[in-house]
Amino acid sequence: MYSVMKADLVIWTLNGEATITRCLDSIEKAVPSSAVCHRYLIDGGSVDATREIAKRFGWTVAIARKRGIPFQANQALRLVDTPVFASFEQDVGLNPAWFSALMPRLVSQPEVAVVQGLRAATGSRYLEAIDGYVVRHGLVPAWVYSIDNNLYRTEAVRSVGGFPEDFPMSTDGALRNNLFRNGWKWRVYDDMVSRHYRDSFVGQMRHSVMQTAVGKVLWETYPEYPASSKFGRLLATPIIGARMASEAHCPGVFFGYPLLRVVKIFGRLIGSVSKRYRWIEVRPQS
Repeated sequence: MYSVMKADLVIWTLNGEATITRCLDSIEKAVPSSAVCHRYLIDGGSVDATREIAKRFGWTVAIARKRGIPFQANQALRLVDTPVFASFEQDVGLNPAWFSALMPRLVSQPEVAVVQGLRAATGSRYLEAIDGYVVRHGLVPAWVYSIDNNLYRTEAVRSVGGFPEDFPMSTDGALRNNLFRNGWKWRVYDDMVSRHYRDSFVGQMRHSVMQTAVGKVLWETYPEYPASSKFGRLLATPIIGARMASEAHCPGVFFGYPLLRVVKIFGRLIGSVSKRYRWIEVRPQS
C-alpha cells in the first residue's frame, strides 16, 4: 500500500529565501511524515537564508558540486535509497492532497516512471488570470510537464542515466524523451493543481523565450495538433485574452495573453537559428 511506502524527498535551490518557507511548509503538510524517509536539499550556493531555513524544517543540506538543475538533481539522485522519490523546486506550493492523490497512481501503474500534477501561477495578477482560465476550462496542452512537482520511480530514472546534463534549460524534456525511448510513461494529472509562485509577468516572458529557444516544445512533433489548429489558436488569442480578462476582472490580460504567445514563437525562432542553444526534439507520449 502507498500509505506505508516511504519516499525520499529532494529539492534543488538557489537564493530561494523569498519562497522556500512557503514551499517547505506546503511539502510538510502534503506529505505525511510517516511516508518520508530522507529529505535532501542540494543548494547551488545561495547567499541568502535558503539553507538555514531548510535546516529548520529538518532537511539535510548539501552544497552542489556544480550549479544547475540537472547537476543538483543528479547529486540528489545519488543519495536516494527508496523505490520512489519526490522532487520539488523552491517556488512550488503543493496542493495538500498532492501526495495522497498521486502516490497510488504511480504505485498502481508499473509502466509509469513519473506522475505529476499541474502548477498554476500565484503572485502575478496577469499570470494568475491566464493559468486560472486554462485550468478551469480544461485547456491544458498535452505537452505541459515539468521536472518538479513530481513523484519518480527511482529505478526508471537511474536506468536512463539520471537527469540529462546536456540540456540544462530543458532537462525535463530530455528526461521525458529518454524515458519514452526506454518504454516508460510519464503521466500528468490536471485534477491536482499546486501553486507556482511567480511575481513577475515580464520574468515569465523571459523564461518562456529561454525554454522555447532550446526546443522544449516543437509543434510539429505533436501530430494530434495539426498546424492549422495551432495557427488558428494563435489568431484566436485576442478573443481568448478578452475572455480571460473578463473572468478575472483584469483588463491587462487582453493584451498580456497574446503577448505571451508571441514571445513563445519568438523563442522558437531564436532556437531554430542560434548556435548558442542545443535544440532537442520533444516527442509525444505513445
